[in-house]
Amino acid sequence: MSSLAPSPPPRPTSSGKLPAEELRDFVPRISGGIPQFPVYYMRGGTSTGIVLWHEHLPEDQALKEELIRSIMGVPACGETRGNKQTTGLGRGAPTSNKVFIVSRPSSGDADIASTLAQLAADKSAIDWSVNCGNMSAALPMYAIETGLIQPVAERTVVRIFNTNTGVTTDASVRTPDGSSFIPADTEIPGVMGRFPGVELTLRHPVGAKTGKLLPTGQARDEVCGVTVSCVDVAVPMVILRAEDVGKSGQESPDELARDPKLKERLREIWVAAGLKMALRRRGGALMSANDLAHSETVPKVCLISKADDEANISARYFTPQAPHSSLAVTGGCCLAVACLVPGTIAHDIARGLPTIGESSGVYTVAMRNPAGILRARIGAASTSAGLRVTSVAYERSAQLFLRGHFPIYASSDALRAFAASW
Repeated sequence: MSSLAPSPPPRPTSSGKLPAEELRDFVPRISGGIPQFPVYYMRGGTSTGIVLWHEHLPEDQALKEELIRSIMGVPACGETRGNKQTTGLGRGAPTSNKVFIVSRPSSGDADIASTLAQLAADKSAIDWSVNCGNMSAALPMYAIETGLIQPVAERTVVRIFNTNTGVTTDASVRTPDGSSFIPADTEIPGVMGRFPGVELTLRHPVGAKTGKLLPTGQARDEVCGVTVSCVDVAVPMVILRAEDVGKSGQESPDELARDPKLKERLREIWVAAGLKMALRRRGGALMSANDLAHSETVPKVCLISKADDEANISARYFTPQAPHSSLAVTGGCCLAVACLVPGTIAHDIARGLPTIGESSGVYTVAMRNPAGILRARIGAASTSAGLRVTSVAYERSAQLFLRGHFPIYASSDALRAFAASW
């Protein structure tokens, strides 16, 4: 993959198609008989992955997934245990297997639309059902770099509609002189150094998958012999006390990953809870117990315990198949709101929580995790019907690693023909 070229970034027309005359060679192509596809390799928050322009992808879903699997280095079909992704840009952990496809939105309520493909290192199956709050931080930088958005002086806001969840995020970046330059002035837990900062605000994030704040209709449920809270804000999540599965809640991600009995116990819990929440596949069909057992994305699982510092609560987060190195921001948003809902496990354990007023206000919840403290700002009000949540905001940083063409050496004839059509 080539490094960032000195030539101007691709500039789409008002139709949303990136024109060959302005992109020069930054379009799908055949070189030396090998199909090559344009890729932005990026970091958003504590996640890494790639960003693709939808016009550069085949419309056929099977071909699109063939391309994505090849770029990320996951199996072409079935499962390959222990796959190291040495043939692609994925890097093992779910947090480094994100692919965002960007397009023009279908309405004027957003500036760009994003569709997330979540991959797993050892599986060919791609999950199209969830969003990623961390990796979303890369999208405003991508939009400005490619000319999808023209920056303005001081701050530029990019409205991102996520097609997986139907949630719109307002991403704000500092653009002091109205150019594409974003100052590298932001530090976040889990990332060394300062990089361009991104303030993200999720609009109306409640019920991203189920349409309900409390998918089971209750603040707590008994599942597999433990008490849990099932909450859906940005992503559906099962929250339980760490001590209820024999943990202190202070273990490192590596310690948790080395405990196969814990994983089996958590799987039993998240499957039962997922069935109670009536979680559905992207097409609308209810997820089966087998679907949930093998899911890489929903429901998330969070083990909580009391914080011993300035944070309100301590968390150990699962994706659900693996422990997260920190706390995904979508999961953090969900946990933060759960802390403010009376009756939930999180509300019981959290300390020093703000009192929610009847008028709309912004309330901060600090969550200790293995990488540091994640703070989420919740726009909420207390009503007779319960907590009303209008927004959740958080800060991340973003980084563009490389922009270039990725060759697909063992492509199908159909994928080669698509590249040749450009």
